[in-house]
Amino acid sequence: MAVHQRTRQSEAQLLQPKVRKVVDLARGLYLLELEGLPETFRPKPGQFLHLRPTKEDYPLLRRPISLQSYRDGVATLLIREVGIGTELLHRARPGDCLDALGPLGTAYSPVRSGESVLMVGGGVGVAPLVAAALEAEPGALVDFCYGVATAGEIQSLDFLSGRENEIRIHVSTDDGSSGHHGFCTEVAERLLEERRYAKIFTCGPWVMMRKAFRLGSERKVPVEASLEVQMGCGLGACLGCVYETPDGDFIRSCIDGPVVDGYGVSWENH
Repeated sequence: MAVHQRTRQSEAQLLQPKVRKVVDLARGLYLLELEGLPETFRPKPGQFLHLRPTKEDYPLLRRPISLQSYRDGVATLLIREVGIGTELLHRARPGDCLDALGPLGTAYSPVRSGESVLMVGGGVGVAPLVAAALEAEPGALVDFCYGVATAGEIQSLDFLSGRENEIRIHVSTDDGSSGHHGFCTEVAERLLEERRYAKIFTCGPWVMMRKAFRLGSERKVPVEASLEVQMGCGLGACLGCVYETPDGDFIRSCIDGPVVDGYGVSWENH
């Protein structure tokens, strides 16, 4: 199984990025673009920022947001508004300064030349998978299963095309308004019947990731899962983001994850 490299706490930095742009995709779903990050900021696919506005004293805690891309000095994050923290980030305007800590957590293993990789993402869970696809080496093949509730939540992933590797996007919508009518795991199952993959990457709702893991385990394919969970400190101290392992132990999503070996998660006990 893959060994996930974790950012040393000494590599994580206190940051004050500026908002470059906020792009609304659908109700409560938006892209946040940040600039003004130092040259030493070098995130790996699957890592996250701990982020909060600086204009407000509330909320006290930062919010963990996966990086979708970091190109030409601009970090892009895909965010769903689910509470006061993400609501305040949504209200941010170009030039606003934010309080951030990162990059934090583990990363997906590299996608090497000649490898075929299946990515299964739902909702905002596609963000770290996009980051992994962008870093795939020339000559790699990526089948990207992209699931959302309805067509209005789809963001264009055209920027993944025209590269020196083959990235194929397979869209699914719960309501059938675009692409496959149903779940992205149904598309993933069909693809697994057609091709042998070196590994599966997944991120999104727990039920979706559990299904993706089952599909991989049935075929003895390595599975790397990015665990979506609220975090308090982001540094492993508060123990607010623990998950149970099959042997009854616990892992901290913020530093042992968010990207973990799927075979090291107790999928039925959550």
